[in-house]
Amino acid sequence: MEPSLVEKIARRPIEERQRRGYPEKFPELPIVPAARYCDPRFFAAERKAIFGKSWLFVAHADEIAKPGDYLLLDQLHEPVLLVRGADGVARAFYNTCRHRGGPLVRERSGSAGKDLICGYHGWTYALDGKLIGVPQSKDFPPLDRSCLGLAPVRCETWGTFVFVNLDPSAEPLRDALGVVGEDLGPQIGDGEGVGPVLLLERRSIDVAGNWKLTVDANVETYHVNTLHQASAAIVLDQLATAIFLLPRGHSRMLVGFREGIVLPFELPPFPRASELADAGIYSYHLFPNTSIVYGGSRSFVFVISSWPLAPERTRYDVHFIAATPADGPHADHIKAIIEANWGVFLEDLGNLPFMQRSFEAGTLDGFTLGYQERRIYHQHEEIDRRIGTENVAPELRVAPVLADWIER
Repeated sequence: MEPSLVEKIARRPIEERQRRGYPEKFPELPIVPAARYCDPRFFAAERKAIFGKSWLFVAHADEIAKPGDYLLLDQLHEPVLLVRGADGVARAFYNTCRHRGGPLVRERSGSAGKDLICGYHGWTYALDGKLIGVPQSKDFPPLDRSCLGLAPVRCETWGTFVFVNLDPSAEPLRDALGVVGEDLGPQIGDGEGVGPVLLLERRSIDVAGNWKLTVDANVETYHVNTLHQASAAIVLDQLATAIFLLPRGHSRMLVGFREGIVLPFELPPFPRASELADAGIYSYHLFPNTSIVYGGSRSFVFVISSWPLAPERTRYDVHFIAATPADGPHADHIKAIIEANWGVFLEDLGNLPFMQRSFEAGTLDGFTLGYQERRIYHQHEEIDRRIGTENVAPELRVAPVLADWIER
């Protein structure tokens, strides 16, 4: 990152702490219709236009470390599997045999060995998706096997981060990452000299709430002093929240520590991590559903992803990442860090079923967002752009008002 940008980001929490009124010229944010969080038609449009066409972070490379290792991406509506090829390349395919649709894998993760074999009739595919075996092939007319390989899904990597996109004509991943990739690529992504970026642990939990509720909890700090008063609020200064709205629905945030706070991290740092990571909780939201967060130092990152299972159900995934292995010399310290952060996440998630019930019951028609919640409104604007405003019912639309407040 350019020194001028680092200085700009570092200065913003101080300016926010000193602010005494609503920012001059910043627009009043219009009401957000609560039905956006429970309307089944809107949910279907999101799943098609957002999750069916966006680059989605689905795995850390360590989850498919060896050839034949696979993940069944059951958080997606479509049946997709991720597998490490014999050549070391991560690929994604539909978990659908080209014979009669049987599954190639059934478990959430494991090793397929040297081949992917349909559990129904035994059709066999190489790890690169090519059809290489048909039992009792004499019962079929001559088959053009080159046309019967597994159907591929777009899959690209950014450092140790693995992404898929269900749209075969989607732009390249690095274009979609935009400013997030520019800022974080040299630190923990695909830049030179990044060093080890290792998976410590992955945790998942199903939440009784719309996927956007879980995203909302990650992109604002207005709730910290109330909801996290016995946890995060002890170290974070809610008033020192610096927010940057970025193109493509992405955003950046730095929440400063309270005066005198230095977290006791013992882990070795990522060698190229920004000094901003030591100034507070430094994070990026990658549209539509992922937050990449430095957890209070240059040595610890967690990645949160929210997956729409139904209008009122979400899967919440967290990947905990460091430059040192989970079973190394810092194992006990790592466990303590993970448990402390997981406790904060559970505090966030505990509110959501009650909020979802209110939205579904119609006891709240819409809600008003403040200046420090503008990342939420930015997310809603981008959702409507991706769906197409003309495809959103008039009573569910949000008015676009933030274009002049998007930064680099």
